[in-house]
Amino acid sequence: MIIFLCLLLMTPVPEDYKLQIGDEVVITVSGKMNFSYSQKILPEGNVFVQSGLFDLDDKTVPLSASVLGIVKVFNFTTKEATEIIKKEFKKYFKNIDISITLVGFEDVVYVEGAVVAPMAYPFFPGKTARDYIGLAGGPLRFGNLKDMKIITPDNKVINNSLDAVLPRNSVIKVPHSKIYDWKDYIAIMGGVSSIVYWVTLTKDVWW
Repeated sequence: MIIFLCLLLMTPVPEDYKLQIGDEVVITVSGKMNFSYSQKILPEGNVFVQSGLFDLDDKTVPLSASVLGIVKVFNFTTKEATEIIKKEFKKYFKNIDISITLVGFEDVVYVEGAVVAPMAYPFFPGKTARDYIGLAGGPLRFGNLKDMKIITPDNKVINNSLDAVLPRNSVIKVPHSKIYDWKDYIAIMGGVSSIVYWVTLTKDVWW
């Protein structure tokens, strides 16, 4: 599951994702100057524009970082935020380029109920309920994906939608199944091997 989580977090961020409070970005300056620094987006929606390493007579001289300006990036895409920050940097430095990498998210998605590992998982934009249930190890043998519910932060309830893209701080609830029809069980568990296992466990009850 740790490997799956790492792969999930390495997935590219959707281009239309808009930066939110608490997201962590790495700002990289290259060209005449070369340095980078990371920062979480402040509650006001801002990030600092700051100095780092300075080129002097073809020698890179480290200087203590100092704040040169503050720019608002909240609710902008990384592409839009890059242009905003670049414009601010160019007030102080020439012949440089700027790039922004989104590396962390403040919020989570909760997976509850009949899954292997119910807990909070790191939020990642563009991921679906199916992805998060996979992170939680999948449903238990009697986990009922048919009656799964997603509760969004604004209390909207989405029923039975594994492919729904989740907003941050959503809750996925996977109830225990009360359906023992063979076809429904196969649909939920996805294989004959699960049926064989279930028959083995319950043979003393039925026979």
